[in-house]
Amino acid sequence: MEKFDYLTDDLAFKQVFMHKEILEDLITAFFEYVGKDNNGKIITELIPNAYLSGDNKKYRSYYGDLTATKEDGIISIEMYKDTFNKDSYNKSLGYLCRLYSKQEKRIQPSKYKKVTSINFIKGNYKRINNEVVNGYSFKGIISNEEINDNIVMYLVRYDLVEEIPYKKDEERFIRYLRIIGSRSVKEMKKYARGDKVMEETIKWLREWNIESDRINYQRRIEEAEERGIEMNKNDIAKELLKDGTLPIEKIMSITKLSEKEINKILRKLK
Repeated sequence: MEKFDYLTDDLAFKQVFMHKEILEDLITAFFEYVGKDNNGKIITELIPNAYLSGDNKKYRSYYGDLTATKEDGIISIEMYKDTFNKDSYNKSLGYLCRLYSKQEKRIQPSKYKKVTSINFIKGNYKRINNEVVNGYSFKGIISNEEINDNIVMYLVRYDLVEEIPYKKDEERFIRYLRIIGSRSVKEMKKYARGDKVMEETIKWLREWNIESDRINYQRRIEEAEERGIEMNKNDIAKELLKDGTLPIEKIMSITKLSEKEINKILRKLK
């Protein structure tokens, strides 16, 4: 069976949180946690990996994870599975500034929406990120005064929640961080239990993995056929049935075996 992609996987994170209700709930939970106002619902979302470069193709293309436009601002969300470093910081800063400067041309810069970058990371970047949420402001080199309060970056350490004792009535954003950092579906279900939106988060993650597995197995079959190799589809079906993640109809679609043939293999496994 192909590996299961959890929410710390960049692509899985995008596929789950691109669903408007889930993305909106995560953003609301975040702002409640940091004690900031969060006015307005999401108006539009850019699809993951939205093209953010300008009209001039000589400029570098910038690709963001998730971007939501709200009535009171623009939110950019990034997931970093590997330890956060200087390159990661510069990349997120690039996305953030690009989003701010590339707002609609007909709008005067004085009326630009505030842009907030929320980066999910692990590791203590520069040894100053000791809190779950760490905020960055942009100050002048000489004056040390805040230059622009319309550009804000947060680094969120999802790895730190392991050090926080679990309690059922804990803050919603901490629950999300537990789900994001979980390494099993069983663990995720524990934190999401009884919450409709969080349970939808797990549902979409499983759906994404099912689709990902279907694509991976079909690719393996196609590549083998191109090389003139006859793959044993019974063995593939057996492998998928042992894992227990995919429903029978999906296994039928991948292997092109009939339901009768699949059930025959299933009986032998019991």
